[in-house]
Amino acid sequence: MTRMPRIVGNFAATATATLLGISCLATLSGCVGDGDLTVLGYSTVPPYDPNIRSVHIPVFKNVAFVTDPYRGIEVEATQAIVKELGRRRSPIRVVGDPSRADTELIGTILQIDKGVLNRSQLNFARELELVVTAEVVWRDLRTGAILTNPRRGAVAVVEPFDPSLPPPPQTAEQQVPIPVRITAVGRFIPELGESNASAQKLACDMLAKQIVDMFEAPW
Repeated sequence: MTRMPRIVGNFAATATATLLGISCLATLSGCVGDGDLTVLGYSTVPPYDPNIRSVHIPVFKNVAFVTDPYRGIEVEATQAIVKELGRRRSPIRVVGDPSRADTELIGTILQIDKGVLNRSQLNFARELELVVTAEVVWRDLRTGAILTNPRRGAVAVVEPFDPSLPPPPQTAEQQVPIPVRITAVGRFIPELGESNASAQKLACDMLAKQIVDMFEAPW
């Protein structure tokens, strides 16, 4: 019975310290929205441009020379991008109608290579890899801006002033799309039950992760 006040006192001190810690954290942090917090300049807000809310992703083109079992890899790659975007905390949603989309992602499968990494003593392929190379262009359908183009700083050009000459016509800058090339690799070991199909899925998933990473806004 003599130890009860000490236990109660210790519990009260711990509770007070916890409440003070929560109060300090609440003071240093601020609610941004949707349950996100900002603490000391760091934020839990997903790193995406809030002005981009939707994307239209047509099925990728495939210009690579393919045979079975790689036929239809362009469809699997497109589906992998849609699934990867859905798994992320992204405000960007995939829409089927390009007239209702803010942006559009156009991709092309350029090349599919299969190589042997390791052979057994009997010269059987023990470990192989599937390398998929693709190019993508992400553009804003509202403004025509190519979002995947390298960002360039604005350069001010001062024209000589001559009142006798008419002003130069104001023409909008036409951006030439510069495709971004991405390479994804899927390795497989037949002895472990892995196959071309599993390697193709790994490559498509890796391709999708790299492409969705490009949707993130720059720091």
